[in-house]
Amino acid sequence: MSEDVLRSRDSNVTAKDPSSTFAAVTSHIFQDAQRSLTSHRKLCIKLRTVQQQASARGYEDEFNRKFTSLLNRILPIKKSEPAAEKIVKFCSQFVEYVNLQGSSGQANNRDSDEDMMDVDDEVESASTIDSRFVEFLLRHLLKGIDAKSKVVRYRVCQLLASVVQSVGEIDDDLFQDLRSAFVRRLHDKESSVRVQAVMGLSRLQGTDDEDEPEPITELLLNSLQHDSKAEVRRAVLLNLDRSNITTPYALERARDVDTSTRRCVYSRVLSDIGDFRLLSIGMREKVLSWGLNDRDASVRNAAVKAFAIGWLENTSNDILELLERLDVLNSIVAEQAMKELFRYRPDLMKNLRFPDTLWENLTAETAFLARSFAAYCRETGMEDVLEDRMPEITKLGFYIEKYGEFLKVEDSTATTVEQEFILEQLINITSNMDFSDEVGRRKIFNVIRDILSEKALPETITEHAISVLRKVSIRERDFCQVIIEVMSDMHDQIGSDKLDLKDADDSFHSALSVVDSPASVASTGSSRRSNMGSRRNSLTEERALREVMINLKCLHIAQCMLENIEGALKDNLALMSMLEDLVIPSVRSHEAPVRERGLRCLGLCCLLDKELSLENIVLFMHCFNKGHNALQVEALQIICDILISHGRTLLDDENEIDSVIIRKMFLKGLSRCDSFEVQYAAALSLSKLLMAEIIMDDQEEVTTAISDFVSENKARLKWN
Repeated sequence: MSEDVLRSRDSNVTAKDPSSTFAAVTSHIFQDAQRSLTSHRKLCIKLRTVQQQASARGYEDEFNRKFTSLLNRILPIKKSEPAAEKIVKFCSQFVEYVNLQGSSGQANNRDSDEDMMDVDDEVESASTIDSRFVEFLLRHLLKGIDAKSKVVRYRVCQLLASVVQSVGEIDDDLFQDLRSAFVRRLHDKESSVRVQAVMGLSRLQGTDDEDEPEPITELLLNSLQHDSKAEVRRAVLLNLDRSNITTPYALERARDVDTSTRRCVYSRVLSDIGDFRLLSIGMREKVLSWGLNDRDASVRNAAVKAFAIGWLENTSNDILELLERLDVLNSIVAEQAMKELFRYRPDLMKNLRFPDTLWENLTAETAFLARSFAAYCRETGMEDVLEDRMPEITKLGFYIEKYGEFLKVEDSTATTVEQEFILEQLINITSNMDFSDEVGRRKIFNVIRDILSEKALPETITEHAISVLRKVSIRERDFCQVIIEVMSDMHDQIGSDKLDLKDADDSFHSALSVVDSPASVASTGSSRRSNMGSRRNSLTEERALREVMINLKCLHIAQCMLENIEGALKDNLALMSMLEDLVIPSVRSHEAPVRERGLRCLGLCCLLDKELSLENIVLFMHCFNKGHNALQVEALQIICDILISHGRTLLDDENEIDSVIIRKMFLKGLSRCDSFEVQYAAALSLSKLLMAEIIMDDQEEVTTAISDFVSENKARLKWN
């Protein structure tokens, strides 16, 4: 379509007919407006003059009709035509200019003298002209809102949305007509029309009556969640008013399937919200986790920028306050967020210092900051910075010892949780340090060994402590020996509980022997037996519970130890002794938690010895066939790890297990429709076995089964 699309056939009419003159000038103005955007301001002033002159001479209706007739010429023009887009912008700018002139005229009139009635009448007349023009324009465009042509519907919606964005107050009846028209087009089959309907409705937000069955905000939120086209969802996202109701829905678009929409959440929505502290802690956690783990690099970069610049500026560049707002005690994304912060803002790394006063009075935030700093330095190879900023190994040992002791004597539950967290961060910092200093290495070795002996030590700290102990141990045998000594000391407590129970029995029989007369036995013996028997039962239950807890603690320590061992099982007598005295009895235990943890330890032992794997793989298969869901998942993971560790030779040996049985077992787990966890474990294990070339037969059947599972569970799977 050429730029002459709006050329008027009345351009050569002489000035003898005023209405023709006004029409010709208006046509020329529209013709010039489609050439360049820079001239629109000047053309708006010129067209406004034409409108005022036409109204003064009684040609107001002719001007309005000419204006709309010229707009009609762009209605059938497709979206890609630049000239039509310029006319739409010109129309919107002219309506805005008209309303601005009317508002300024009224304001100036309020400041003038009261006796200037003629000026008042003139301003009121101009205001009436403006309102009549806007209403005539909107009414005219509403006639084409339901046109058969998708192009016309698009242009009408576009013009209505742009004009509505520029007008001030409108009549109630006209408002209802506009609202009804936009709502109908909100369900148009063409996405481009729906986008313009969203633009128009967004201008009408906050103006609903209480009796309205479907508020505009709800209509927009419905499109935001359910519209099939990304451009429609994105239009709602960018134009939705921010409130406590709409903000969660807007932030949920960080999980949208469209990359641009997800990126808009971090580049636009978060900046529109302003201070991130207005969000709940849970929402901050979700938004950060979604953005930092997004599959698209542009979304990840937008999330990092929002965190490293926007959120940090909200806290006046105070990293400790930022960490406090993230609730590092319970956060699962704070560590990754700090890593990205250091990467994006290297200037922060240069300014961070950790003086001795900080180490003497650690908080959860300062300990986490030091730990994140040490981990980043180790990961990026900044060994000199790590050595310069962190205290020496011997001092770290004393700090671990200090906060470990403080943890034991503190009674407050909240403080205990914080001190446990601080201790965990200190142990993590130690794992990143260099142990070439022999004095420091010995100090850490002794401190960690003493900490592991504490029964109340949380499992998370136990894992890190054993990992550090392995690093400071010279030989693997020494490491195993120390761990087994710790477990032996804990098991000795079970023996002491049995002695306490024996003492209770002795005191019971002793109490009965002091009764002399038969009458006394008759009167008091039964009550004494009842009291002493209840005491004995109470001690028995308490001892049984204590024994289970100690066994679980020892099994967890054994599990952490086995995860840090690479040598052969049979070459280590301490490990063989642990297998016979702890692991195998635990597998045979009647207590389900002990049995499950013992099964995991047995699986780790099987990774270190092929013969042990051959002896127990049938046991693991039995656990899969007869166990509950959690036990089935554990069995599938153990069998998969054993096969990958020892290869197909495990199936080639002369035994009752072959690749066909293994394949059928995993396919059976994949067909368990009642448990997604079992299906997921089976699909993941089968994928690993296929890649490791453990399963060689009927690979097409296995691949098809995995593909079917993925297709059926796309909504539940995380693709980050």
